[in-house]
Amino acid sequence: MGSKRIFYILVLSFICKVALAIFVPLYADEAYYYVWSLHPQLSYFDHPPMVSWFVSLGNFFFPFHNTFSLRSFFVFASTLTMMSWILILKRKQCAIRNIEYFLILLVLNPLLGPGSIVATPDVPLVLFWSLSYLYFLDVMEKRSSLAYSLLGVSLGLGFCSKYHIVIFVFSGLVYLIWSKEYKKLIPGKILLTFLFGFLFSLPVIYWNYQNDWASFHFQLKHGLGKTYYDWTWTAGFIVAQMFILNPFLVGPLFQKNSPRTDQVFGLSQIFFFLTSSFKAVVEANWPITSHLHSTSYVTQSMPEKKFKWALGYWVAMYLIFITIFLLPQAQVLLKNQINADHLDEIIPIVENYKPLYGPNYQISSLLTWITGTQIYKLKGLTRIDFFDSLPESMPKTRQFYVLKHITSWWPDHFPKIKTELLQSFEKQQLELYLVTYE
Repeated sequence: MGSKRIFYILVLSFICKVALAIFVPLYADEAYYYVWSLHPQLSYFDHPPMVSWFVSLGNFFFPFHNTFSLRSFFVFASTLTMMSWILILKRKQCAIRNIEYFLILLVLNPLLGPGSIVATPDVPLVLFWSLSYLYFLDVMEKRSSLAYSLLGVSLGLGFCSKYHIVIFVFSGLVYLIWSKEYKKLIPGKILLTFLFGFLFSLPVIYWNYQNDWASFHFQLKHGLGKTYYDWTWTAGFIVAQMFILNPFLVGPLFQKNSPRTDQVFGLSQIFFFLTSSFKAVVEANWPITSHLHSTSYVTQSMPEKKFKWALGYWVAMYLIFITIFLLPQAQVLLKNQINADHLDEIIPIVENYKPLYGPNYQISSLLTWITGTQIYKLKGLTRIDFFDSLPESMPKTRQFYVLKHITSWWPDHFPKIKTELLQSFEKQQLELYLVTYE
């Protein structure tokens, strides 16, 4: 791609990601998406289906039932994302050294680097967002029918990855209006973008049509569902984005210039989620695609001295993180990040107590992954999720076993049951019950 060092960065990052994919324990949400892959659907209640399709492809090509097989296509996707941005930056006539700066800061970003080995909807979203941006630039420069069509395809696949892809359209419109580049668009060819975008979004649209638009309602409520305001939502968003993006990239991002695509795409997303923070908590990973554009915009004209400062920031942050992670108190900080290593004490009950139902989607999914036995969450025991749509989540026998959080209430649709406490797991705050229909 024009530079041996760029090639070395790609290869080294790929090797590091493969190692992380093999040795980092599987997290609960990843196991949840693995369960999705066992129940193929056009889409799902919580998210679009691409994350499940990636898991299925990994298990098909690497049928070893280990963390790498599950994560393999996410590692490949993140590498394709880097290659897409090399093409983007070359198209912008960016100097080779500055492309190297971009790639290094990209792989050090916690969400876009180490986080890209984790099986989440963010990884395919980032890939198809990047391809959409590449074809958006093609539309503006080449204005060919193929460019308009490929833009629609990538947006449609992005919609099958995560609904946040719709913000791409928002950012694109902001740029076109601000820069007055909309005059370059060819109205007849825009129909190709809409057509191919619709066709490649059909799995999600059709599933939602069949299920009363349940996934759309859930995500809107999740993102904008609060009826009050807490100032910590906005403050937390600002602080989190500053530290995750890199403080040495934040200042230059706000420099006044003629409208540049990356600057507009980066800032418009940050503004969008800043506005959202007045309605609900904005999770740290939601503006992940803004980090692509922000890093690209700043590094295109970044001098070596400023790059070293930005690099030094990440070196310091990772050293601090590793130090904290090694402390005993780290387990308290990470208590909500359940992974496969946390359930050793519970695993034996899967074989000894059947049929067994789990306390939530996280533990039910991890037990399924670890034991190879499908463990369903008891319907209604916690917030609605994918498990609640499965008929197997409702017991068919008079007696069954339930692993329940101490603080959870029994579902309302079990009015006449007798419960007997069999065992407690204090470390996980769980209790095992024998439940009998009266």
